[in-house]
Amino acid sequence: MRACILIRHGETAMAGLFCGLSDPPLNAAGREQIRLATGMIGERPQIVYASDLKRARESAELVAAYFAVPLRLRTGLREIGFGEWEGLSWEQVEETFPAEARAWADQYPYGVIRGGEVYDAFRMRVLKEMAFLLAEAKGHSLLAVTHGGFIRTVLTDLYAFTQVQAERSAARYASIVRIPPHEGFAT
Repeated sequence: MRACILIRHGETAMAGLFCGLSDPPLNAAGREQIRLATGMIGERPQIVYASDLKRARESAELVAAYFAVPLRLRTGLREIGFGEWEGLSWEQVEETFPAEARAWADQYPYGVIRGGEVYDAFRMRVLKEMAFLLAEAKGHSLLAVTHGGFIRTVLTDLYAFTQVQAERSAARYASIVRIPPHEGFAT
């Protein structure tokens, strides 16, 4: 298998807020984070895939331009939707939705947010998208710009990371995660 690299998008003005399907652009710090991360990738990908959400797309445009490779957008790489919590801080969620916040934290990652994407549906989308990426990586090196929740789900579901380990791996904006070969899961 060739290189399959996941990168979390750069920072936006919504840093520190629930930002699933919200669509803010990168801020100046986010563009700089991606510029620095791109220089640390090492192996040149032959293609860059990205979530179609603006923060990931803009990050991927910078990476693809640096390597002079094509960019393809994929909705499967999107973040989980946070429904009514979009744009709120955790403190605002606890204040506005105290019972739901407690239930969500107690059941994480399976807690339900009103109007949000159900975790099992998100998880199935992530696994399907990773099956696609890993199949593509058999033929050529690739890089995918995505979101923290997507990367954490890949690490916990496919590579047996604990939630804490996965969070550490994808916590920073522009985190780079190299995906090892993985066999034996269906698309």
